[in-house]
Amino acid sequence: MKCRNCGGEVGLEERFCPYCGTPNEQAIRHFQDMADYQDRYTKTEAHVVGAAKRYAQIIPRVIVILLLLIVTVVMTVIAENAYAFPDRMRHRAAQKDAAGTVAVLEAYLAQQEYISLASYMEYNDIRTYNSAFEEYSDIRWAAQSYKDVMLRMESLFLHQDREKWANRSATDDIRMLCQSLESFFETLERKSWDSSEPVHQAHLDRMRDDVMDLLRVYLGIEGEEAEDFLALSTNRKAAFLEEVLLDA
Repeated sequence: MKCRNCGGEVGLEERFCPYCGTPNEQAIRHFQDMADYQDRYTKTEAHVVGAAKRYAQIIPRVIVILLLLIVTVVMTVIAENAYAFPDRMRHRAAQKDAAGTVAVLEAYLAQQEYISLASYMEYNDIRTYNSAFEEYSDIRWAAQSYKDVMLRMESLFLHQDREKWANRSATDDIRMLCQSLESFFETLERKSWDSSEPVHQAHLDRMRDDVMDLLRVYLGIEGEEAEDFLALSTNRKAAFLEEVLLDA
């Protein structure tokens, strides 16, 4: 470039004209721009280095947390599978030895051990849908409901510490018995709708008779009175049982 005073050639980095000594304004601006650039570069570099140090401290912690989460999930899945594994094994064993399983079921039925039958089918996860045990579909859930009624009724009427029980959970236990009774009779009706001739109708009738006998023995109601009791709402059944049990 040329000096604005004498016209001599002046370099961009020469602050003064080498011929006349006049200040080179373009060189001065150039050095100012370079100084500004260097300042911005230094600040940017410091910011990047600082951020990198912070991330270097955080990233290992994040990695450790992620690894712990992964391990927790894996252990949870393993634990759940380990818990369910025996159930699956019993189910597969029952399916594999279908003839032996059927023999056990028939033995329980022959002895009219319906509670044991329900417990056995539940414990071995014996499924009646589309399986070798399909003919027991009319009795499986009926037996389970029968078991619930029998155990709850036994708990209510044969309770040893009646005073402590009455103060603690009588109302809840009574309501649960009422719900179990309703579920049992609803199950019997549903099984009657499912098949015009249930395979185990005689056993369904026997379970019903057993429950009606308990109502007669423990509540002193039978025949039409028992039918009227069963037709009551859950709340009215519960109120009746509370009067019989808690005032006894």
